[in-house]
Amino acid sequence: MNIVDGLVEAIKVAETRLPKWVYEKLLEAYDKSEGRGKAQLAAVLKNVEIAAKESKPMCQDTGLLVFHVKLGVNFPMKPWEIEEAIREAARRATEEVPIRPNTMDPITGKNPGDNTGKGVPIVHLEIVPGDELVVSVRPKGGGSEYPTKLCMIPPSRGLKGVEECLLKAVIEAGGKPCPPGIISVAFGGTVERAFELAKENLYRAERHEERRIAELEEQFLAEVNELGIGPMGLGGGPTMLDLKVDYLYRHPASYPVAVTFNCWAAREATILFDKNGNWKIVSENVNENDLKTPELKAEEGIEIKLPVDEDAVRRLKVGDVVYLTGTIVTARDEAHKKMIEEGPPMDLKGLAIYHCGPVVRKRDGEWEVVAAGPTTSARMNALQADVLRKTGARLVIGKGGMSDELLKFFKDFGAAYLAFPGGAALLAAKAIKKVKTVYWLEELGVPEAVWVFEVERFGPLIVAMDAHGNSLYKEVMDSAKVKAEELLRK
Repeated sequence: MNIVDGLVEAIKVAETRLPKWVYEKLLEAYDKSEGRGKAQLAAVLKNVEIAAKESKPMCQDTGLLVFHVKLGVNFPMKPWEIEEAIREAARRATEEVPIRPNTMDPITGKNPGDNTGKGVPIVHLEIVPGDELVVSVRPKGGGSEYPTKLCMIPPSRGLKGVEECLLKAVIEAGGKPCPPGIISVAFGGTVERAFELAKENLYRAERHEERRIAELEEQFLAEVNELGIGPMGLGGGPTMLDLKVDYLYRHPASYPVAVTFNCWAAREATILFDKNGNWKIVSENVNENDLKTPELKAEEGIEIKLPVDEDAVRRLKVGDVVYLTGTIVTARDEAHKKMIEEGPPMDLKGLAIYHCGPVVRKRDGEWEVVAAGPTTSARMNALQADVLRKTGARLVIGKGGMSDELLKFFKDFGAAYLAFPGGAALLAAKAIKKVKTVYWLEELGVPEAVWVFEVERFGPLIVAMDAHGNSLYKEVMDSAKVKAEELLRK
């Protein structure tokens, strides 16, 4: 029996069409937002529309592929045969959807280029009664994994300790997981079971079946949104679309608390195979008839042509809206390290470094950018100053913000950080007119390579950290910390 075609289609649906329940919560969040928050969510909703209409991945981080499998005991395939079919589907989907090759050897940094490798795709398989096979595809992005938190609280702290762990995790996460998204907290059991339960609950649309837990979900969600972190960590609207809580009985001496996040692109698709191999998508994902995208008005802003000089950067102030035209260069963790060790592969003086690992494909011998949204900038905190100093680049583009420690360097050097709506990868791709060249592709793989893009009116970008020592993220987070202290005193 060949189930690969159906699995490839399920991957495509998961990557391109958001679950309806998540989309409806995004619309609710848009209605509750204002100012920068409303603008960020308008961009996100427009991006969801483009993804559904053009069958393109809604985010350039197409995630590690995670499969939850319910195998009927009488279904005519063995578990290992299903796992091999899933691996083959991952290889095909990499080319056919396309999705970004996201698997890397943690020792060598090598990327096989087909979304497979030791332990991936990740498969959770459960044997159940019946003769059907049900597979849920849940691509998990790196930005929403980054802020995951484990607390081992004193058992005497109980639910107050859970609340403290949760609020601390949300504050530490800030804009990194592309809020507003879904957050899940699970406590009790053992460390690994708490995390498994937290992850599973990220995809539960409804409230918990136990009233006491459902009430906790409502309470914690209200508290998280009172922090005011808001869309992309810039304030102006809800911080989370929803919050899930669950628990397990625990050992008397331990009380693990697991907190995990999904970004707004909480992707999932479910496919059912009958015993004859016939299949159908059974999850409810958005289609063109469901779209209710608000009008995305072109904001007025400062037009900057690259390369840019120091004086022009110093004239920018936090809150300014900026559009870039010229050359921007992608660089993430590995490229930053390589630039520091070996020097840049080209002259970057006055250019913008974009924290991005794009989805690209070749057509007629030319590279085409499919999706190119920003990655989590905080990963580059320890490397950014050295890279700017060594290259002479003046602007950094990303999402989620960077360390307050960089503010002094930005002020002394004359640099600024520009925020692009996290996950709005298709909007970004439309401003990229050409791939001029790529460096270090062989050594680093697609996500980590240095891609050189020619862009026209790339934006809107918000100046979130300027050359005067100011940071929108710091303003928002300072306020959130005060609010968290008030909540925990209750």
